[in-house]
Amino acid sequence: MTMLVVAPISLEFDVLARVFEERWGASEQRDAGRVPVREYGATNVILAAGGFGKVQFGVTTQHLLDHLPDVDLVVCSGVAGALAEPVGVGDVVVGAATLEHDFHSVLLKGEPPRFAGSREHLAALEERFAGEDGEFQVFVAPIASGDEAIVDPVRRAEVHARTEGLAVAFEGAGGARAAALSGVPYLEIRGISDMADHDFLGEFEAIVPVAMGNVATLVAWLAERPER
Repeated sequence: MTMLVVAPISLEFDVLARVFEERWGASEQRDAGRVPVREYGATNVILAAGGFGKVQFGVTTQHLLDHLPDVDLVVCSGVAGALAEPVGVGDVVVGAATLEHDFHSVLLKGEPPRFAGSREHLAALEERFAGEDGEFQVFVAPIASGDEAIVDPVRRAEVHARTEGLAVAFEGAGGARAAALSGVPYLEIRGISDMADHDFLGEFEAIVPVAMGNVATLVAWLAERPER
């Protein structure tokens, strides 16, 4: 299985690259079209930075898929805010679905666009990690996606009510749309960096390595599991 792992921003990318290289050795660096990627040949993992926000992330992911024709799974890997308990900082949410919470249209009768996560990979991760007692918890649940920083408890509750999601981040729907257009299975994996109830920028650089390290654990396990 060839897995394309796309991290939105450089700090998230850097943590994944460090963990992957510690685990699998040095990567081969090359360009896929106009986007630089790192390839870990022993595990068939390709790592790229997708950019900030739904549109940039979607454009970059589509460009990567156009130049990497043999990808079997796209994984959006980044941090997110928690929308509800019992999810806490450092935990990981795997997207049963990605819902575009800031898309509003009468044609959708109030429902946000919804993109299902890959059933095969969701089932494997849930069997392996969900409910496990460890340094962090893993939840399989919807993830809300939208170009909006959720930093207020009232808005947090609104997004949770609209999506029933446990996490919220910017880019997921962009990646999901690109994967759907290309006919490639998709999965969003997010490490919780904050509780989406305050401006946490002052804490961001300290928590991202922790949250992304936990995300990397799941991504690496997917990459190393025997083909089924």
